[in-house]
Amino acid sequence: MNKIKDKLPIFLLLIVLLIGNASCKDGDNDDDSGLIIDPTEKTGVNAWIESTMRENYLWYADMPAQSKLNFSADPETFFSSLLSTSDGDEDLNGKHYYYSYIESTSTITKAISNLEQSYGFEFNLYPIGDSHYAAHLLYVAPNTPADEAKLKRGDWIVKMNTDFITISNYKTLYGSNAMELTTAKYINGGLVTQAGKTQLGAARKIEDDPVHYHTIIPWNGKKVGYLVYNHFTAGQMDEDTKYDKELLTLSNTFKGVNEFILDLRYNNGGLLSSAQLLSTILAPASALGKTFCTLQYNDNQSPQNESITLRSSLLSGGANLDLKTIYVLVTAESASASELVINCLKPYMKVVVIGETTEGKNVGSVSYTDNKYPWLLQPIVCKLYNASGKSDYGKIGFIPNYKRDEAETLDKFLPFGDTNELLLSTALGLIGGTPTVTATKSVTRSSMILKKVASSLDRKASNGVIIR
Repeated sequence: MNKIKDKLPIFLLLIVLLIGNASCKDGDNDDDSGLIIDPTEKTGVNAWIESTMRENYLWYADMPAQSKLNFSADPETFFSSLLSTSDGDEDLNGKHYYYSYIESTSTITKAISNLEQSYGFEFNLYPIGDSHYAAHLLYVAPNTPADEAKLKRGDWIVKMNTDFITISNYKTLYGSNAMELTTAKYINGGLVTQAGKTQLGAARKIEDDPVHYHTIIPWNGKKVGYLVYNHFTAGQMDEDTKYDKELLTLSNTFKGVNEFILDLRYNNGGLLSSAQLLSTILAPASALGKTFCTLQYNDNQSPQNESITLRSSLLSGGANLDLKTIYVLVTAESASASELVINCLKPYMKVVVIGETTEGKNVGSVSYTDNKYPWLLQPIVCKLYNASGKSDYGKIGFIPNYKRDEAETLDKFLPFGDTNELLLSTALGLIGGTPTVTATKSVTRSSMILKKVASSLDRKASNGVIIR
């Protein structure tokens, strides 16, 4: 928790209070969070927001002068008025969005805890007509309603009860009541509805363990470690380290592998500390004790730079794998802490990236709260560099060494660990000395079915690496 005292001069605060009270009309105290805020409280909240951002925001120099700010605005509108155009990126429709955000502490939706009301699957959404869409399942978490309904990676959903999926109702698939699903198969370039229906139980609190799948694959006389890691989360709750401990235990299982494939294709970020731990496990032994990354804050901070190391002390209960090469599987959803691992291992080992160009989040954020106000601020506060001083993937992403788009070769959209699965088989081909993989069928992005319009993963994305 971080608490920063208000820095607004008393005389200005009084003026703003008077203006805010004088101009307040019926309904002016409502904001998008549903909170009813007294004008005096709005001014106090906004003064705290402004002082916190002025001190910590990476692009504080771009913030408007105090005299140009409307301290009587609702907190979300006020926060938005402070943000720099350097903050954020563009979405699939070319609309700018910001990484920094504010939320009411009573309705937090961006928590990275893995307990949530959910059916237990993630999906990409594709159009199959002028107004109808299909959800393509990316993975299914075990012991969830989706798992109990025997849904699996690669399934297509085209109806919820009797309703076709539309752009206005697809988020119902995030979690709602029990429903009947109509599923389909992709055959010869199109969707074919299957006979029969699938009964899906009501959404409930689930556990989406980031260590989703792992195995050791015997390959051409080598032992190849393979890990599907879906988000950088230490545990189910803020102070829990269950998942970090699971990584440490798993590292003992992988000890002695000749090659390693790290699957981050659906991992759009999370905690710096979990990225540091995973990298410490994977890095060459010679890198231990050296810089993992450097956090560069704004010039209000002293010191301005903070170094994070690959600390061998993190490995208690686990093992360093002493790898020389790592193959990383990615998609356009791979972001933030996933990109940090790629960037920060590069100075010490060969990192071969396979898949699509990643998102390009090379910044970090910190949470700020004050017990006087029911708000959480999550501004971008730093830029992240590797040991070679490089951080040039921001907004550009990492261009893969081997371009593979799993949505363009659907006959190879197979279960994790299947050696014929497109991205995994590409890595195994490289390990075995064959640099290319021939797909039996390929569908180009000109096909309407494959023009992704949304992904359920977006709701879990961390807006920059999360620093605690």
